[in-house]
Amino acid sequence: MKFLLNKETLSVDFKDVYIIGYAGRDMKKTQEHIDELERDLGVKPPKRIPTIFECSNELVTQEEDLKFVGDMTSGECEYIIIKSADKIYITLGSDHTDRKLESVDMSKAKQVCVKPVAREVWDYEEVKDHWDDILLKSYITVDGEERVYQDGKLADILPVEKILQELDERVGNTEDILVFSGTVPLKDGFVYGEKFRSEMVDEKLDRKIELEYAVNVIGVEEL
Repeated sequence: MKFLLNKETLSVDFKDVYIIGYAGRDMKKTQEHIDELERDLGVKPPKRIPTIFECSNELVTQEEDLKFVGDMTSGECEYIIIKSADKIYITLGSDHTDRKLESVDMSKAKQVCVKPVAREVWDYEEVKDHWDDILLKSYITVDGEERVYQDGKLADILPVEKILQELDERVGNTEDILVFSGTVPLKDGFVYGEKFRSEMVDEKLDRKIELEYAVNVIGVEEL
């Protein structure tokens, strides 16, 4: 997959894709999210946190006009770890998930939706010293009106080293991977709209990575 790194084209290869769930640093807020999922969607609490889901490589996309089955799918902004050729790059992604299926089988819910990622990456070494201050925001458009959906910082999510440590200990793989980090809290619960937009803002270096895509619901003919 190709990305832009400081305006230069970077080609990276990843063999495996992982999605980290319940990855908040604040255990109280993480528990609130678990409770929110159980209350609103009937999702069973995890046996272990953070959770680790493996995802098909083919689901990772940089397309912007996307199609999903059903009207209960939604995105969430996450930082992405790309570890390739002994280097770590950071970008922005959305763990778009089928919320209805999530209440039945979390693993299947993670697998049935494509996973958008941005076209730009940052060298992790360039942001490591001010990591916690980087902003993470998302917006959702409903009936043509955009609203703030999430507003947090990378300090709200487990850091890169902790996520890689969990993968190394539990999966045994931290090479040639792409990892969705987990997300920041929702402002007003789950909302389903026709467009999802997010941004990761580095105020210290005066730059940001943006991700935007359309959410098209696939029509299903009645049998």
